[in-house]
Amino acid sequence: MASFPSKYLAPAVFLSVSAVYMSTICPTVYVGDSGELTAAAYSLGIPHNSGYPLYCLLGKLFCLIPLGNIGFRANVMSTFLGATTVWLTYAVILKLAASRAAALAGALTLAFLPAFWSQTVSAEVYALHAFFVVLLIGLLLWWEDSKEFYRLVLFTFAVGLSFGNHLQTVMLAPGVLWIVFSGDRAALLKWKNVVVLALLIGAPLLMYLYLPIRTDSGAAIHWGDPDTLDRFIAHVTGRAHRSGYVFGMGLWDYAARARDSALSVLFQSPVIVIFALWGWVKLHSRRWQVFFFLVVVFDFFYTVFLNTISLKVTPFHLPTLITLAILMGLGTADVLKKLETLRLFGIRGLFVAKAAFAAIPGLLFLSNYFQCDQSFNYVAYEHTQNMFRTVGQRNTLILDGDNLLFPAAYTRIAERAREDLTLYDRHGIIYPMPYLGEKEEICCGSADDVTTILEQEITKHEAPGTVFYAVFDENTVKPVPGYTLIPACLIHRVVKTKENDGYRISNHWRYYSNESYFASFERDYLTRELTAHYFLRLGKHLFLLGDPAAGLRSIRDASRIGYDDYGIHFMVSAFLADQGLFAEAQEELEKSSVYVKDQGALHNNWGYFYYKKGQYEEAVAAFQKASESSRRNAHYLRNLGHALYQAGRGEQAVKAFRKSLEIDPNQADIEKFVNSLRLGEKDER
Repeated sequence: MASFPSKYLAPAVFLSVSAVYMSTICPTVYVGDSGELTAAAYSLGIPHNSGYPLYCLLGKLFCLIPLGNIGFRANVMSTFLGATTVWLTYAVILKLAASRAAALAGALTLAFLPAFWSQTVSAEVYALHAFFVVLLIGLLLWWEDSKEFYRLVLFTFAVGLSFGNHLQTVMLAPGVLWIVFSGDRAALLKWKNVVVLALLIGAPLLMYLYLPIRTDSGAAIHWGDPDTLDRFIAHVTGRAHRSGYVFGMGLWDYAARARDSALSVLFQSPVIVIFALWGWVKLHSRRWQVFFFLVVVFDFFYTVFLNTISLKVTPFHLPTLITLAILMGLGTADVLKKLETLRLFGIRGLFVAKAAFAAIPGLLFLSNYFQCDQSFNYVAYEHTQNMFRTVGQRNTLILDGDNLLFPAAYTRIAERAREDLTLYDRHGIIYPMPYLGEKEEICCGSADDVTTILEQEITKHEAPGTVFYAVFDENTVKPVPGYTLIPACLIHRVVKTKENDGYRISNHWRYYSNESYFASFERDYLTRELTAHYFLRLGKHLFLLGDPAAGLRSIRDASRIGYDDYGIHFMVSAFLADQGLFAEAQEELEKSSVYVKDQGALHNNWGYFYYKKGQYEEAVAAFQKASESSRRNAHYLRNLGHALYQAGRGEQAVKAFRKSLEIDPNQADIEKFVNSLRLGEKDER
């Protein structure tokens, strides 16, 4: 019979890791996709592609747990799956290395890597994906023991289930096929076996029928409306996004992404990489060496070439980290075995060596706890509540940006907050905008043109002052002629304007919840985005109230918090330039140049800086570069026209304005200005 410590070591791993994760879990809805996924699970709806039916079905079960709010319950599912993944990793290493000390070191190292740990504190699909990765490796090892066909059948069924959560599982296919073909080729060459395996992998995929069924049932979230064959295929395969994600960058961009991907793995813990390499070299089976190599290579391929999403937002390399943790366990076991064979240190020396390996995850725990602790993170929830507090009864709120829309969708659907509001989102994802015009129109422009038409008709239809925008960049909004966008604390309000008329600024800041904005905890990119915008809006408000010193402190806080957000630096720079603080404005632009990829936007902001500074020729040069990089951008051409006019180049200014009007005719002020220039030329003649 196994001794007490050994017998209960595996459950102890699960329980101890669960306790750590629960101490760092986000107490409510998280930023980014978390709100959308939680709302979809709660309402049995359909999130973004590929739909994630298995995640939604499991998530619904956790949403029924009578513990805390709905957001917290969905986060608990990630905690449970993360701890289970660590436990399975322990079991896999133990099976391969037959060393509990090594299994403990490898599994706990995985548990406390920040990329993995961060996926256990909030609702996301990646904890379930990581669970399936290590489960499939364990089942493949189990099949390897006897190569009995029924074990391969169970493995295949688990593969089908994993596809119900995340299609990235397909990146395991090369390694899996290698192991099976090299181990028992006959198992896949018999047509009866192939039929059985095909049926077993296909049966779980029937859960994707959830998508059209829930669409027809009127689910609260039905992204993409996948109730026709074409829309179903488009949603499941992500066809709408793949054209932009797959092989859509240049050579140097791919080189930079490959570098960033490799460094993101290395910086998790250099120690794990070193011992993993040793474990891979010492792995007795060449077949399994090839398997683990293929898992890492194809995970790297998926991360670099099949996606453009920032690595700051999405942890694509979880399969690689799981592989490294398993191999680290093998390397640790080999080192401990050699120390035991040499008998140089005796029993005490061997105990010290084991303690040293146990210290690796311990150090990771201590160094990463603060970084992964989200137990004070109410930012997404508070930000949404603050936006809702700003909008009056039965008003309209138009949202833009996942980080604003998804927490709002969660709060509305799961917590049924502010059901009196009319919500729209600018991309038609969850709350599509209707056309409220009195007559039909045919739009031949871009998607942005259609959005502008819909928004303007909504503004005309609603009572003045009852339409609000929650956007990160208010310059993307084109109000109806005769209307303007004014600050309303965290959001903006559409009001009617007349020349020389002022407007009142409502002070809702005193009603806002703000504990999370000032709390001391490590913020990821998306949390920093919301927090930085909070301080940016607050700083602008303080300036308007006549307290520039306090306003400037808040603006600087926004820049400090959003240090790697070029959009924040752009807006801070523009505001500082408006105040005549050109030295600081220039510093902000220089900071933004490190992170921005859209060079047109960067040149446009430099142009604005020079324009406000009175250096009109430099402004012209910058706006020309912006226009050349994006020839269909009416805003850049408009800015170029203003700079040319101020530089005394009237004819060229008119040409720039005309080009801008050709792209976007809905610029009454520019048309009026051009006409006035023409009249001026006639008078001179």
